[in-house]
Order: sequence, then structure tokens, then C-alpha cells
Amino acid sequence: MTVKASIIILDFKKSKRVCENVESILKQEADFPFEIIIIDNSCDGQNAEKLKTLEKYGNIQVNINETNIGYIKGNNLGAKLARGEYLLIVNPDIIWKDSDTLQKLIDFMDKNSNVGICGPKQINDGDDSTAMTVRAFPKFGLQVARRTFLRHLPIIKKWVAHDEMQHLDYDKVQDVDWLQSSFWVIRKDLWDSFGGLNSDYFIFMSDPDLCFKVWKKGYKVVYYPDVTVHADGIRCSEGGVFTYFQKWTLRQHVRDALRYWWNHLFKGSARKN
Repeated sequence: MTVKASIIILDFKKSKRVCENVESILKQEADFPFEIIIIDNSCDGQNAEKLKTLEKYGNIQVNINETNIGYIKGNNLGAKLARGEYLLIVNPDIIWKDSDTLQKLIDFMDKNSNVGICGPKQINDGDDSTAMTVRAFPKFGLQVARRTFLRHLPIIKKWVAHDEMQHLDYDKVQDVDWLQSSFWVIRKDLWDSFGGLNSDYFIFMSDPDLCFKVWKKGYKVVYYPDVTVHADGIRCSEGGVFTYFQKWTLRQHVRDALRYWWNHLFKGSARKN
């Protein structure tokens, strides 16, 4: 059977939410076959057993890693197992409340051959706020400034606001620099042409890196709010300069940001053309 879409969910100790995610996916009304691939980095027996209960459904694979191989290698592993024409990289906390979400996303990609990646609008649990999943291409100085008192200086505050795309109309379909990989639809042949996510990074910065490459290759990255999904709104990289030495994820974010800055130092604008 030819699979049109492969949905990859990388889990780290969120098995309950992953099960809710999968249950909402299974309610999708699509006119094509799709599969779900779960990669578990939790290294937790109870979490693994909860995920294994999903194997009762025929179109779901559950892969339990003995060690935490990280975000990059985890998603790359899922993509290697995928058979679909499209890959959907989906965070474990995503909930698909509308039954036509998958159909609309794939239809959009089918009709727009110049789009390499698209992502839907995301609504945060609790306050129903719109998640700011769109960003300008990273600038290392601003990434540091936003986590210090410098972000409150008038000119820096303005630059940070632009970098965070605070001015964006989140109800408009539009080309963007990059989308956070909390929910991506990407052509598998395009993904394969890059060898997947860049293993120079461990958790962060692989999403702007890949979007940069997509633009450079002549494809677009598109924010597509005609489709909406829900998420828990919890970011593992939140924090400021005073939590830097206390929070491993924040330290890793800075390390990955340095790698991104070095990798893209002389590459120019990805969207120049």
C-alpha cells in the first residue's frame, strides 16, 4: 500500500499526551493512507509501556530507544522508517481538533509545488493564545540580548520584537523565514536531499537551519493558518541569563545557537531571490 503521509512524533516523557495526540490523528478524515511513527527518547519503562498500547492500531509503529539520542537523531530515525511522500514532524503535545486538518495540509502541499515546508496555526492550551511559531532567521547577538536586561533597551527591544515576529498577522497565509518544527509538513524527497536535520545540533536550531536550506534550494516556507492545531504551550528553552547555569536546556540552546551562527556566517540571505 502506498502511504501519502508519515506522521513522526518524538516523545520525551509525555506518553499520556502522545496517546491523546494519536487518538486525535486517528479521527482524521483523509482520502489517502497515512502512518504514524513514534520514537521514544524517554528511557522510562512506564512511559514505554503506555506508548506500546498504541501498537494495537495497524498503521502505528512504536520505537523505544534504550538511550536518549536527542531531538535531531530521533526525528531523523523516524524519517528513515517513513514510507510517505510527505513527512509531518509533530510535537508530542499536539492535538488535532478538526477532522480535516491532515487533508487540508496535504492538499495545500499538492497544489503548491514550490512550497517545501508548511506549518499550521497553533493555539496554546489554557488561554487559547496563538503560539508564536514564526521567527526571523536567527542573529546570535539578539538571541543573547533577549535573555538579558539588554532586551529592554529601546533599540534592542525593537529588534527583538521583529526577530520574534511579534508584528506578524497570524491569521494570514504567508511566506516566512522559518517555522518552529513543533509542526511541519515537508516533502520527503526534499528532506532526504539534505540528509534530514543537521546533526551538528543536539536539540535547537535545526529547524531554522533546515528552513534556510529549503529557501536556498528554491522552495518556500509557508505559514498556513487556514488549519489550526492545539498545543500545551510549554517551551523547554524558556529562561534568562540568571537561569543559564541552572538549566541544561537553556545552556544547550546557547551552544546550538553558536553552532548555527558559525555554520551560516558567510552564506548570505536565504530569501534573496
